[in-house]
Amino acid sequence: MKGLYPKLAWQSLRHNGKFYFPYFLTILSTAAVFYIMLALAGASDLPNKIRYAYLSVFMEIGVFLVGVFAVIFLFYTNSFLMKRRTRELGLYNVLGMGKGNIAAVLIWETLILGLTGVIGGILTGMLLQRLMTLIIYRVIHFSTGFSFYISWPGIVVSCIFFGAVLLLNLICNLIRLGRQNPIAMMREGSAGEKEPKAKWLLALIGLGALGCGYYIALRVTSSLEAFSNYFLAVFLVVMGTYCLFTAGSITVLKILKKNKRYYYQTGHFITISGMLYRMKRNAVGLANICILCTMTLVMISGTVSLYLGTEGVVEVRTPADWTSTLRFRPDEGEPNFDGLTRRVEEIAASQGVPATESFGFLNSSQDLFLRDGALDTCPIDEQGTVTYDAELEVLFISLDAYNHLSGQSDTLDQGEVLVWSQGWQLPDTLTLPYRSYNPQDIAGEPRSFQIKEFLDDFPATGGWSPMISANNAETGGICVVVPDDATLLDLYDQFQTANGGSMSWTLFTTLSGTEEEKLDAYYATFLDYSEENYPDFTGTGTWLAFFTESKAMNLAECYNMNGGFFFLGVFLGVLFLMAAVLIIYYKQISEGYEDRQRFQIMQKVGLERRQIKRSINRQILVVFFLPLLVAALHLLFDFRLMVLLLQLFAMADVTLAATCSLVTFGVFAVLYVLVYRITARSYFKIVS
Repeated sequence: MKGLYPKLAWQSLRHNGKFYFPYFLTILSTAAVFYIMLALAGASDLPNKIRYAYLSVFMEIGVFLVGVFAVIFLFYTNSFLMKRRTRELGLYNVLGMGKGNIAAVLIWETLILGLTGVIGGILTGMLLQRLMTLIIYRVIHFSTGFSFYISWPGIVVSCIFFGAVLLLNLICNLIRLGRQNPIAMMREGSAGEKEPKAKWLLALIGLGALGCGYYIALRVTSSLEAFSNYFLAVFLVVMGTYCLFTAGSITVLKILKKNKRYYYQTGHFITISGMLYRMKRNAVGLANICILCTMTLVMISGTVSLYLGTEGVVEVRTPADWTSTLRFRPDEGEPNFDGLTRRVEEIAASQGVPATESFGFLNSSQDLFLRDGALDTCPIDEQGTVTYDAELEVLFISLDAYNHLSGQSDTLDQGEVLVWSQGWQLPDTLTLPYRSYNPQDIAGEPRSFQIKEFLDDFPATGGWSPMISANNAETGGICVVVPDDATLLDLYDQFQTANGGSMSWTLFTTLSGTEEEKLDAYYATFLDYSEENYPDFTGTGTWLAFFTESKAMNLAECYNMNGGFFFLGVFLGVLFLMAAVLIIYYKQISEGYEDRQRFQIMQKVGLERRQIKRSINRQILVVFFLPLLVAALHLLFDFRLMVLLLQLFAMADVTLAATCSLVTFGVFAVLYVLVYRITARSYFKIVS
């Protein structure tokens, strides 16, 4: 008798191959990915540099997300499979097999699937580990080599994790088997469902939740506000999607059914009746597909935008190979700018990357408050109330510096300025007040400048200015070009009395050599803080602080971080796409078996095969493409939030983000149509 259970289990799996083979592939693929990420997270042959630590962090995040995905989806798929097999298991019971015997068959089925799926997944992961490592190293721009190794901890953890998930699935199946009686199990597979009623309240709740989610997406104006409200907006949109698919769709169909002139046409009658039949079950599946499609589109488009915008972000922050910033107070001493320039060039030459060009310029950055269209140094009004519209960082540079950085040849008279302002409207006259937080200080006369021109863009200046053009792109940043350095120093004196602060001098140094040589030179010079190795700046005047950033290092750091997000985003997007495809496949197959008898009856009562096929096509097209259209709508409203969230990573290229979103949706739509054609063919084959 014991040898009979494995045979029955194997025969059952073969007989239900259409349903169990995708389930087996899900176990195999998720186990393979889980093992690969565990192996990469525990890699021990990476260089001991902080930028290589990003790989382990991202892989650990991936392990967690893949684990959550595996638990949810394996439970979902197992639940679907057991519903499809209810009548079969009831038949076993009626033919004389006790529930203990059926339980033994289920145990053997789980053992067969678990051993073949998990072990096969780990072996597949081992085979793909080197390829996946090569891909992620290329994406993150790692220059180090890598070696193949077997991660024994990864094997153990994968076996324990997936063994536990499959064991829990088995326990749920046995509990369900124990609670049901054979007659009920036999009838469940063929029991009809009542036509659902219109649920106006639930439909209105769904419409309200979706509207609130969209409103949040359109209302937020800053990156931090978008981050704090993003998950609330997502929750409302998800809730609204489920409510509208389950209740709103039924309500719309009921309204169409009441329209007698529309409903009592052959094609419309069959389509609407078919969509109303079992609509509650279908609607939940459609909502799941819609949410998975939206998650796929948002993850891939967002992370691709971030990755492709990496070089632009680094170019704004560090326009030159080395960007050095000097902080000083003119009233405490004069720095030797020429001496500092020569010293930086000597350092570069000593490291084998001689400087080919150097350019230094004065600049000043001040935190000012915008109130009623005017800038102010103090947000306190005459009544002592703190009121302002926004706190902005305002950058001041001279005309010579602006012309050199932008390649322009503009001119300014004394009392004129050029202004770049994004997000805020300023009057034609720029007034800079002279007020202190301390009411005991004597206020000076405000200075006014005539704005000669509002600039459409502004060159990258390094230092603090990238935060203006990147992080504050939505709330606005302001850059002011003054006639000369003397005006800059006068403004410094004015702001020093009101707010304090310091002046800055920025030095751009262009180097020769390869990117790796420039990176090594920077590491050897400015990241070694030991007293005997750090550069000596004796004889360069009096100043507060001097620090240097490397474009090559920032590029490597950004590619490591953004590449990690890109890898996870695309990878999880593919997982969600796979989940959506599996749900679609199961939905089409199950509906095919359930609709076959119904359409056979329609043929017997006189409907032509051509009419039936046309109505089936119409029903499948509406039901199948509705999730894609709703996902496109979600992506459209999410775009604003995505752009604001990208600004947290200093990525402000809206055009690039829009292009990535459109291309991602286009590619996804093509794949979606291919899935439709494949699954629809299986559906028609079953129905016919």
